[in-house]
Amino acid sequence: MYLIRRLLSPTADVTERKEEAEASKLVRRFGRKGKGKGQFNMPTGVAITKTGDVVITDTENHRIQIFGSDGNFKHKFGNRGNELHNLCYPVCVAMTTDDCIAVTDSVNACVKVFSQNGDFQNKFGNDSFLEFPCGLAITHDNFMVVSDICKHRIYVLYPSGGIYSEFGTYGSSPKEFDHPYYLTVNTKKQIIVSDSGNCSVKIFQFEGKLLRLFNANDYRIGDNFCALQGLCTDSLDNTVVICNNAAYIVTKNGRLWEVLTAKDGLNYPKCIAFSQSGRLTVTQSVANDKHEVLILEYNPEDFKSLNSLLLYAISV
Repeated sequence: MYLIRRLLSPTADVTERKEEAEASKLVRRFGRKGKGKGQFNMPTGVAITKTGDVVITDTENHRIQIFGSDGNFKHKFGNRGNELHNLCYPVCVAMTTDDCIAVTDSVNACVKVFSQNGDFQNKFGNDSFLEFPCGLAITHDNFMVVSDICKHRIYVLYPSGGIYSEFGTYGSSPKEFDHPYYLTVNTKKQIIVSDSGNCSVKIFQFEGKLLRLFNANDYRIGDNFCALQGLCTDSLDNTVVICNNAAYIVTKNGRLWEVLTAKDGLNYPKCIAFSQSGRLTVTQSVANDKHEVLILEYNPEDFKSLNSLLLYAISV
């Protein structure tokens, strides 16, 4: 019947596409491949300032770019090098409690902190314990959580920079990692890790005790391989994760509840951030195609019932 309707009504497809476009949550799209202002070469990390500005790690241009909430370019800083003011393949970014920009300077094996104007403030970690820092999150009391994808390890750093805790090694068991690219923290100071090589989302206490483990069998989204990317938490402590070119909420039983899809503009999404204005910002990049940022509508209240409906969670 669906095919017959299409054949008999040539306007049906146009009408349906229009309805899909109108239903899209996409608010704004900006950026393309290049080296100029507002252009990107593999945009990866994203964070939102207290005033709503969008901070992007322009990874292969070795710089940070800052945009207004409307997507208009405001400022950029950084260039390739190994001095304190330089960056070399910056990956993820997070805002400190005083609204400075912290970034994983991957090849320089450290986390650097800059003012929003680009002035160097501080450096955390060094190649004595970090090899290739990637994921980054900062708690409400300014602890830093960093993933190292070469050591397959998570580090929790005091605000002063010393190591508070560290856990993980290479492997496929529940407490091991296989390239934990991205992570986030919630208001309970739990660490949620996107363990990409193991296709798992893992939740840890701050000291490294494993609380929950979800894998592809729990997700049940019909794919044999789940390509996990960036993740964030919203104002209700929901975890939103990018998986297989869509964004989902991780429910209490590990199922993935669809939030954003291709009809919203997602195509090779990498990282995601929640803003207090009630929007999600997503970076997208792949080879010679997408190098852009999307700003999308999102209301945590729409998913509030997930916190109570799924208490029958399956055993992990």
